[in-house]
Amino acid sequence: MINDDIVKNVELINKLPGLSKVKKEVKSIVDYQITSLERKKQGLENNLTKSNHLIFTGNPGTGKTTVARIIANIYRDLGLITDGRLIEVSRSDLVVPGKGETAKRSSKIYNAAMDNVLFIDEAYTLINEDDPNDNGQEAIDELLKFMEDYRDRFIVIVAGYEKEMSTFINSNAGLLSRFKKDILFEDYNSLELFQIFYKLCKDNNYIVARDASENVKISCNKIIEIMGEKYANARDIRRFFESCIETQATRLIKKENKAKIDLMQIKKEDIEITTNNFF
Repeated sequence: MINDDIVKNVELINKLPGLSKVKKEVKSIVDYQITSLERKKQGLENNLTKSNHLIFTGNPGTGKTTVARIIANIYRDLGLITDGRLIEVSRSDLVVPGKGETAKRSSKIYNAAMDNVLFIDEAYTLINEDDPNDNGQEAIDELLKFMEDYRDRFIVIVAGYEKEMSTFINSNAGLLSRFKKDILFEDYNSLELFQIFYKLCKDNNYIVARDASENVKISCNKIIEIMGEKYANARDIRRFFESCIETQATRLIKKENKAKIDLMQIKKEDIEITTNNFF
């Protein structure tokens, strides 16, 4: 039987704009784990060794870290780990100069991540094909050791660009055997950017004037079109939102006796000025 905490955390993911494939994958993970627990209660254990480690692939700003934090809570609520924090690291946290030092440093970090979920962002940077003596290999070797020795207490999510992560996982038989599920975080379309903009407004106590809504839509289209290969998804729309409220503040500073609605409302002119200055 699925408990309320799991339901709440799955719902948090379902409420995120876009990410339809991610939501299906998370549901599949939860359904499998719940069913496995029910089978176990009925004495129907199997000999399958299913990995709980995950690969998150996609471009920047697609919500990989946000979803990873929620999944850490879901894994805790499922009983896969006891704590449920997300320990976020990158190459700079793990790799240091000097032979043998990276192994010591990474081992210490991995040990601190025990009973939680370790999230390695841009994990593909641990491999430097141009330098076979790169110390990143020590971090990978230690990672594989921890995944083997503490398989019931140590869960890892590695994340990065789709192509680079494929190269990373396929570069090492140990990685390939342990990371079985790849979840693709697709780029946000203009409608999803529009939804994220309105969510940012709601979360920060702003409202958009009725006649400004269409301008927000136009700006979301422009962000994707003009940014091109540099498009950073939610990061870009957050920057745009922050620019809008700065524009609003510049307009309001000249106004005396401001009412609450004045301080909340983003007007059409705020969107237009921001759009003209944003690109």
